[in-house]
Amino acid sequence: MNISILAPYWQGFKRSLVTYTRIPLTVDWGDDIKHIPAVCFLPWIGMVVALLSAWPLWFDWSASLQALLMILTATLLTGGFHEDGLMDACDGLIGGWEKEQRLSIMKDSRIGSYAALSIWFSLTLKWLLLSELLQIIPESFLGIIYTLSAWCIVHVMARIMPIALMSLLDYVSTGQSKAASMIAKLNLKQWAIALAPCLVIGVLAFNVFDLMITLILAAVLIFLMKWYLRKKIDGFNGDCLGASEQIGEIFVIVCLLVSYS
Repeated sequence: MNISILAPYWQGFKRSLVTYTRIPLTVDWGDDIKHIPAVCFLPWIGMVVALLSAWPLWFDWSASLQALLMILTATLLTGGFHEDGLMDACDGLIGGWEKEQRLSIMKDSRIGSYAALSIWFSLTLKWLLLSELLQIIPESFLGIIYTLSAWCIVHVMARIMPIALMSLLDYVSTGQSKAASMIAKLNLKQWAIALAPCLVIGVLAFNVFDLMITLILAAVLIFLMKWYLRKKIDGFNGDCLGASEQIGEIFVIVCLLVSYS
């Protein structure tokens, strides 16, 4: 295979890795470099984050400690990128009274009461749910495969949420925004790249019926978020995308718990 055919994909993946994680990597950001939009590799970055943060599974520790360290490692790998979006979005969307005020609040670096509440509940829910999930999966070689697949699909499927919102809503912001350069509406080929890890890992983490139900419920959740954001700010911004990813993680863990139970 001609390496030049794969070069745009590799460039897009590297840009995505540098954009959405704190993993140090040298990237040529020149406009003349051919690349696939970085955002379509976001689910692949989720798989990288999941695999790197799964190291506590190899130690004979309690499920609660494993879950805590897995969540902590994933947060450190991304630099709290999505968690920050969740906090800003909750402060603005809940605390603001009208569109411009909501967008202005989201640009404010200070943490409000809604931000503090949202991050506490989000992290606590993820820790408790993941601890429960780790406890119900049997301790065996097959159990390790299920656990790794489950942790990967949490991070992969959750990152489909912001990509979908980008396609369904218009980008809104007050003034200049560093998130604007990361926004892209994907074509069919790029959607195939984004969805590939979701489907491959999905059939390992779920049985086929449960995967189909999860995908249907995920579509419902996406349209609910679309309706809410259109009502509040008539579009989306970077903070809303981060919030959708965090909601997605909790949603997928709940689906896994129901499936495995």
